[in-house]
Amino acid sequence: MKRDGDPARSLGAEAGPPGGRFVRLHIGAAASWVIFWYAAALLGYLAVNAMAARLLADSFAQFILAITVSTMLGQLGLMGVHRGGMRQAARLDVDNLEGLQELRRDARVVSCLLLPVTGTIAGGVTFALTTVSRTAERVTLAVLMGLLVWLGGQQKLSASYLRGFGQVRFASLLEGLSGGALVAACQGVLMATLLVFAPDSGLVNVFAAMATGYVAPVAVASRRVTPLWRHLEETGSVLRDARLVTIRHWYFASTLLGGYLNGVVEVWLATAVLSSSGASLFAAAQRLTGVLTVPLAAVAMVFAPAVARLSKVDDRRLEMLLRTGATFAAVAMAVFWIPLLVIPGPVLRIVYGPHFGSASTMLLLLALGSASNVLAGMCGMALTMSRHERLVARVMWCAVVVRVGVGGLLGAVFGGVGLAAGAAAVTIVVSAVLWMLANLRMGLRTHLTVRPSLRVIRETPG
Repeated sequence: MKRDGDPARSLGAEAGPPGGRFVRLHIGAAASWVIFWYAAALLGYLAVNAMAARLLADSFAQFILAITVSTMLGQLGLMGVHRGGMRQAARLDVDNLEGLQELRRDARVVSCLLLPVTGTIAGGVTFALTTVSRTAERVTLAVLMGLLVWLGGQQKLSASYLRGFGQVRFASLLEGLSGGALVAACQGVLMATLLVFAPDSGLVNVFAAMATGYVAPVAVASRRVTPLWRHLEETGSVLRDARLVTIRHWYFASTLLGGYLNGVVEVWLATAVLSSSGASLFAAAQRLTGVLTVPLAAVAMVFAPAVARLSKVDDRRLEMLLRTGATFAAVAMAVFWIPLLVIPGPVLRIVYGPHFGSASTMLLLLALGSASNVLAGMCGMALTMSRHERLVARVMWCAVVVRVGVGGLLGAVFGGVGLAAGAAAVTIVVSAVLWMLANLRMGLRTHLTVRPSLRVIRETPG
């Protein structure tokens, strides 16, 4: 498998499958590439949401609800395999056939069993609960919902595995909001076509555009992943392996699912306690504040493999790496954060249309809460990549319970503004708790620093 004299033993590579010469980009080069494509994905995300808001008007909240539910079920179907696999791939030697076989087994269970099951459940729930009256449209929506779950899960699985193996450039095209730059571009073209030629399109056509936008990127990604283990034989049954995969990755899955719910549960509450118009306004504000955490998410995605390797090996370098990354993320966040604080109403009207300008107070409150995530740094990712995912899972699920109680009460009494205030308060508390846990359990500080180190960025392999 490994050529004689090959200096690179890491399975991470831009060069291709096992047997070739593998070279990892250093953190700085990887970050430059990822940040560029994350920015492209961000623009695509804003464009897709803006066009959906114009196509659906007061039904926009239903669209956001369905998209977040499909993503949540996709996370459940992934069972944490994508993040656990990235951590394992980042540490894997080229001659570790057993480890590569485990990664293949995990991917097969997710693709052939878990994602199809969760997709089918999503389709059934959609058919039962949708307000669309015509049976044909209900069936179509159900099928599209199931496809979104499966395709979204495949996109995340491929991106995480490719990043763990070091294929940073291509993985970067599949990461970020709306499924990454490639998916966002495909969805944007289809949504723009609807906006121009079928401006009265309903949920069915919009969902068809969203699902179709995943097809080509997922197909190309699969062709990049499968050669990595094509030379290995499949062993064992999928059903038996599913039990092993669930036991192995359960806490990873719980952490990721809890983290995702912390970002969307208020949107679900809004559809329950607010009018359709109020829920759409809240959903628009919540989606827009999501851009604030994109810089930190981009940096965390680049740093995650390095954190997995450095944990308990070189804590001094690891802390400087984390704090330097947090500083760069905070600077990038300020570019988006300041306009949201100073002119929230005009920003909403520009992005979503004149009807959404009245969500400015909600946007302001949510922006204050989201900023705390960035200021605390990559504490959650550091804990997860250093095998403290069980602890992070407990924090996330406790936060979900508090969000439901506080958000439901404040939303019912004070409307969208109360719901936004509760969301911001819980977000700030969660960020503080995770920062303290990283300090106590790992001895690391993850917040930004006034002395970032470009040297550690240049010298650390990505």
